[in-house]
Amino acid sequence: MGTFTWVSGRLTEVHRFINVPMRWCEQHPARERRAVWLTTVEGRDVKLVVHTRAMPARCGHSVICVLHEGQLVSLRNLTTGDQVNFARSDPPLLWRRCDSLAVVAMLVSALACCVAWPAVGASAALFAVLHAPAVLGVRWTRRRWLLHAIEFATESATRQATAGHRLWRVK
Repeated sequence: MGTFTWVSGRLTEVHRFINVPMRWCEQHPARERRAVWLTTVEGRDVKLVVHTRAMPARCGHSVICVLHEGQLVSLRNLTTGDQVNFARSDPPLLWRRCDSLAVVAMLVSALACCVAWPAVGASAALFAVLHAPAVLGVRWTRRRWLLHAIEFATESATRQATAGHRLWRVK
C-alpha cells in the first residue's frame, strides 16, 4: 500500500488557507489547508501541504513529519511534545459525491439491461446494489489499517531521529 518516509527539521513558515477550491469528487472535512515549510539539518527547504484544522506546531519548532505516498499524514512536535495524526483528526470521507453518480448510473444501466436481457439485467442490478457497501467496507478497512500504520511509522521515525541525541547512563 505504499511506504512511509519521514523528514525532520525546524519549521520556518506555516500558512493557513481557507476556501480550498476542490474538484468535484474531492471532499475534505477540513475546509482549510496548511502549507508547511521546514528546513532540514542539511539546509534543504521542504514544502508540505495538508488539509487540516489542527496544527500543533509554530514557526521555530523542531518537528518530525511522516509522509505516505508524498502526503503529510503525521506531525510530531519535538519542542512541545505534541503530535497529530492527520488521518485520524481529519479523515477523508468514506462516501463521496461521485460514488452516488456511479450507483445511479449502474442502476439505470441495469434497468435498461433488464428490458433486453432479464438474466443479465438482474445480475447487473445486484452488482449495483452491492457496489455501495463494498466501496464503504474497503475504504473503512483501508483507513483502519492506515491509522495503525501511521502510528507505528511515527514512533519509528521519532526513535530514529532522536537516537543520536539520547543520554545514556554510565556506571
